[in-house]
Amino acid sequence: MLRKVRIQNFKSLKDVTLELQKVNLLIGPNNSGKSNFLKGLESMNYDFESMNNQVRSRLEFKSKSIIYIHIIADKSDYLGVNINTPYINFYNTSQKTPDKDIWLSEKMDTQFTGSSSYSKTHIPNLKDLKFTSIIYKPDPNTFTKPASLDTADSLLPDCSNLVPFLFNLGQNHKKLFKTLEDNLGKCVGDLVSIGTPAEGNKLRLKFFDKDDNDYWADEVSEGVLYFLALLCIIHQPNPPKLLLLEEPEKGIHPRRIREVIDFIFQLVEEKDIQVIMTTHSERVLDEFEDIPESVIVFDKDEEGATQVKNLLKDIIEPSNIKMESLGLPRIKFTESLGSHWVTGFIGGVPK
Repeated sequence: MLRKVRIQNFKSLKDVTLELQKVNLLIGPNNSGKSNFLKGLESMNYDFESMNNQVRSRLEFKSKSIIYIHIIADKSDYLGVNINTPYINFYNTSQKTPDKDIWLSEKMDTQFTGSSSYSKTHIPNLKDLKFTSIIYKPDPNTFTKPASLDTADSLLPDCSNLVPFLFNLGQNHKKLFKTLEDNLGKCVGDLVSIGTPAEGNKLRLKFFDKDDNDYWADEVSEGVLYFLALLCIIHQPNPPKLLLLEEPEKGIHPRRIREVIDFIFQLVEEKDIQVIMTTHSERVLDEFEDIPESVIVFDKDEEGATQVKNLLKDIIEPSNIKMESLGLPRIKFTESLGSHWVTGFIGGVPK
């Protein structure tokens, strides 16, 4: 699990540090830097076994400034990354300073150079260091439409290829598909299996209940479809350890939001993943009233640089200290948390 991330000189993120939990919620107005933070993490996705010039170009961000991304994680197989064109340096964050620099040659071949005795085979689990390559924004409305057959092994950002993905999973990754169905049954209850029957040259999504009654995708709730999208993301043949979600409330009926957020927390515990998501919904924020340390408030200063505050550490606790020093009762921030945000009481609103 990532414990702390610091990003410098990436778009509006001049210098921000976030302490992270298992589930994290980023709130703030449009263009405050929430998406930039996700994109910064997204840009760290690379395949250590097949580095190429295309990946290198993305890591350089086309910036004249040195872009620095540093992470601190629980396990030693997560590495700090110093991106400084034309080299990319990796080092173990358990060391106070890099004990050796490891970099990729300008040709960006598949071998690490720079030390004859220190190659990628000497770095524990380096090949397992994977950040999701996509910021997911599932759109349940796309799951109800007929889809063309393809060999989709991974999901698109909006999960619009979910139907052919499920077909391929059922044909070529039967154990994963069965696990996905089992998890769907545990979380949804009545619906226990999935089918992707053909209609002409198209595929459609169908659900089955315990009595083998069938339901087309447009006959089940948006919440169920969103749950299915999250399950598909987690059950990809190469699933992400870090899941980035933008506005999970989009396309979901307000009364279903609690189900979606509860399901995300359930996935985190059962699949041992970490989630960072953004929201503009006070209903989503209300689900974090018991864990304010997981909420990060984004704003911009007068120069347009992103500023971040942890709801517990930087807002609630200082307020508690101030109130106690004045002999006044503490402000109950977490009661009606969403309302406090919308009214500007905790910041992170348009000015």
